[in-house]
Amino acid sequence: LRKVCNHPYLFAEPRDTAESAEDGHHTTEELVTHCGKLQLLDRMLRSLHADGHKVLIFSQMTRLLDILEDFMVMRDYSYCRIDGGTDIEARGQAMDSFNEDPSVFCFLLST
Repeated sequence: LRKVCNHPYLFAEPRDTAESAEDGHHTTEELVTHCGKLQLLDRMLRSLHADGHKVLIFSQMTRLLDILEDFMVMRDYSYCRIDGGTDIEARGQAMDSFNEDPSVFCFLLST
């Protein structure tokens, strides 16, 4: 139930992969329209981005971070990501990039 409530693609991804980009990101608008939470996040992030804010997004599920990463690519938001598979050096680089680079808008983190 938790998977479906966060995003339906956690339960079952779309069968048509023709819309996926060469880098594997699912970049159609259906990514947003199929999920009420992502529709709300989309509206919030547009406003925050327009006002020059930076955003941290935490998730317990790294698969949800994968979906959010697809969303970031689709919306052309600059982002960093840290999850359990990120080594110490890359973690430091990601934190420095987010803190020091004004163009990096969002930080995706697993809890």
